[in-house]
Amino acid sequence: MRTVLRSALVALVVALPAAAFGAGQPPTPAGTAWILVDGDTGEVLAEHDADTPRPNASTTKMMTALIALESGDPDRLITVVPAAVAVGESSAGLVVGERISVRNLLKALLVGSGNDAAIALAYGVAGSEAKFVTRMNDRARALRITGISFANSHGLDEAGHTASPRALARLGALLMGKPILKEIVARRSITVPGPGGEGTRLLTSENDLLGVMPEADGVKTGHTNGGGYIEVAHATSGRLDKRLYAVLMGEPDPATRRTDSVALLTWGFAQFARPVILPTGRAVVAIPVQGRPGTQVVLTVASPVVATIRVDRPARLRVIAPSLAVAPLAAGAAVGRVEVVQDGDVVGRADLITRVAVPAPGFIDAIRWAFHGLGSVFT
Repeated sequence: MRTVLRSALVALVVALPAAAFGAGQPPTPAGTAWILVDGDTGEVLAEHDADTPRPNASTTKMMTALIALESGDPDRLITVVPAAVAVGESSAGLVVGERISVRNLLKALLVGSGNDAAIALAYGVAGSEAKFVTRMNDRARALRITGISFANSHGLDEAGHTASPRALARLGALLMGKPILKEIVARRSITVPGPGGEGTRLLTSENDLLGVMPEADGVKTGHTNGGGYIEVAHATSGRLDKRLYAVLMGEPDPATRRTDSVALLTWGFAQFARPVILPTGRAVVAIPVQGRPGTQVVLTVASPVVATIRVDRPARLRVIAPSLAVAPLAAGAAVGRVEVVQDGDVVGRADLITRVAVPAPGFIDAIRWAFHGLGSVFT
């Protein structure tokens, strides 16, 4: 039989930094819509008009990158077609007829935000942009991403080409799940080979959030007249062991987009703390030893109990241990566990171990245990 002991962990609240409770209401970005998502649980921390599709500019290139990467060997070569160079606006400097790898085109697409790279990938993967766009829409449907529709591979304003903040957050999460793409979007600048392999082309990202917020490590920005300035941001706090996604749409200018992104992500991280709830060696519970009446074994924490928790919600400590310890037990034997539970989820845990060795019951212990059992019968 196993006994589950539950107790409110008062020290959990007391141990949190007082400043953590001053986060208040989320900031209000200047744009038309936004969303902030917990990257570990998918919980929405803040949102405004997050389901209305609107022009999404170069954030389109996240899906272009996903389709291209999933289509085959990233080191295979693609020939740049005239249509790629003719698309205009944001360019990675591709040249008609040059042979360039998918991997380098992905760098040109995501860091340089090259519309030419988007068209080159579309033709190289599907034979035409129209066929590639069909794949993009099919992929969105297969992933059950609603509130998104593609009319091209690069994101220039076009009828029927829109996405909602919630849909872009989903796309951002999918992209960050691909190690090759995750590494690329974390770069503020990157180089790709020049035409014919001669020299290099330096590409610089418009995602200036990467230069001002240490936690920021992706994902994609965009701008068109119809969409305004857009950011799909990902940030990772090593201190909190927490990841966040923020999507801001319709921002009025790059500086405001950057400031609003920092404010929203900073507020998001302020909703969490990661305290040491129980240190190594802390005694948690004592349980009787079978066959040795009057003897108890103390169970201590084998390693620090650390958990990332929401500061505005109650959490509790749950101890799971047997009702009786069966000897012999060596010192340091695992006999149970302790868990930190918040919102029904286990967010931290550690083994419970014996503080000292417990020898097996002897002959006298067996006699005492027998009378101990009889005593319980007659009471």
